[in-house]
Amino acid sequence: MTGTQKPRYLHRRAIVPAETLRLGEIAGDGTALPDLDNVQGDVYFMFPKRWQRFTFFKISNVAQFQKDLDTYRPKITNSSQTVKDLNEIHEKGGADLDIVSSGIAFTKAGLKTMGIEHQLGDPHFDQGSLYNEKKELGDQRQYDSVFDGDGNNHGVILLTAGKQDTCKAKMDEIQAIFKGSISVVTTYEGRVRPGDGEHFGWRDGISQPALKGIAHSKPGQRIVNSGVTIMGYPGDPVHDNNNAIARPEFTKDGSFMVFRKLEQNVLFLEDYVNKNWLSIPAEPTKDVTLTEEQRKKLFAARMVGRFKSGVPLALSPYIEDTAYLDPEKINNFDYTEPQGRCPFSAHVRKTAPRNLQPVVGKEYLDASMIVRAGIPYGDEISSQEREEWKTYTDDQKENAVCPRGLLFVCYQSSIDNGFYRQTTGFANNDFFPLTGLVPQKTGQDPILGGPKPVTGTSGTTDIFQEGEVTLDLINNHNEKYEVAGIAKKVVESATSFEQKFFVTSRGGDYYFVPSISTVKSWGAAAQSK
Repeated sequence: MTGTQKPRYLHRRAIVPAETLRLGEIAGDGTALPDLDNVQGDVYFMFPKRWQRFTFFKISNVAQFQKDLDTYRPKITNSSQTVKDLNEIHEKGGADLDIVSSGIAFTKAGLKTMGIEHQLGDPHFDQGSLYNEKKELGDQRQYDSVFDGDGNNHGVILLTAGKQDTCKAKMDEIQAIFKGSISVVTTYEGRVRPGDGEHFGWRDGISQPALKGIAHSKPGQRIVNSGVTIMGYPGDPVHDNNNAIARPEFTKDGSFMVFRKLEQNVLFLEDYVNKNWLSIPAEPTKDVTLTEEQRKKLFAARMVGRFKSGVPLALSPYIEDTAYLDPEKINNFDYTEPQGRCPFSAHVRKTAPRNLQPVVGKEYLDASMIVRAGIPYGDEISSQEREEWKTYTDDQKENAVCPRGLLFVCYQSSIDNGFYRQTTGFANNDFFPLTGLVPQKTGQDPILGGPKPVTGTSGTTDIFQEGEVTLDLINNHNEKYEVAGIAKKVVESATSFEQKFFVTSRGGDYYFVPSISTVKSWGAAAQSK
């Protein structure tokens, strides 16, 4: 890549179909590959899109719904078609294309309503709604009504298009198919922002897994078995465990989807950077001198692990070097560098850790990979909104309700290994990533979402040095508690700053994305009655 020339579509895309892709092929190591005619297209390769609508529904008439499902089935886009669509954009450019893609997924409550009582082999999906795990996920604010309760929706229809009018019209057509069998709970609309960025301004979707045998891998990209994303193949933890209870046969070529509405407080983050950038020294090393603007950019980049353009701190630790935007370089790193380059608490280092051997094994990290297929929602910030913001108190700013954010979507064969582990075990864990036998507190991910509430207290005691300490505490009910840990002296300075959080979860849910043959069998069963 030279100068500012933009690479062609597939060259800059994080997930690229293998050049020799053939359906049902055997991979080079002899393992079976997913049937891409049978896998819904968004599950791995992701629908190409500028606009997207998510229509959440409840089933009102089961028998009619299954018949309507059979009518809708031909409109589901399979992965083979998605690969063709991606190649067409690569060859022709996407400016004049208006490609329509669609898919469907079901909650545990939705499957139960249809009479499907099977356990699907994931503890989080099988227990019911994401709502039931709100506390464990660290979600502390009010959920949207569609998610504010167990079983508030039965499923979601996804539709993407190149144009907003097309996206709405095609979704209206699909809703008309189901007019006698569902009630629409709500619809969310998302759109791609200029530069492929989310509302905070960072380019999104840079790092994704390459599935063996069906994807072309780029330098630094994590290569994993296809079953990490698609059920029924090596990498699927249930498939790989001979002692596990087998999943129902209908789950093969399916996946689990997690949807989350993540509200972004953009102006609060901007204020936070403007107040705290002085914590970045003007001369971080003897060979580097930064301007004020560069210090602001670096402060923000150290929260995410990349500059807004996507340049990684692991390769460009102080001054943004756009040479690393080359698709062959942008992910080619493994964090084998000092803490000073990319903080352990940075978003990308938290959620997609690399090279933690021997403390954390490669297989464990491979199993944690998810495919992220979200899209921003909400309008850009207006000048009027910025003026009103200036009148808010600090508390009002931190707790503002904001009309924009990310409609987060991810796919995996195991929610437990993927989304749930990344959220609770990685992002919201003060002591992750583990880099030694003694855990070190590095802080939580400030971007992904609010942390779990932590009990705190304050007081005075005689302590004169850092090290191990045990505190004996008595609460207001005269109950005794013992707290053991490491005491570390806090030195206040003009450059000290308190970690804040800028994303509020407005809820979400766990979904099963069935294969197209499974959808066909459910519809055929209704037609035979």
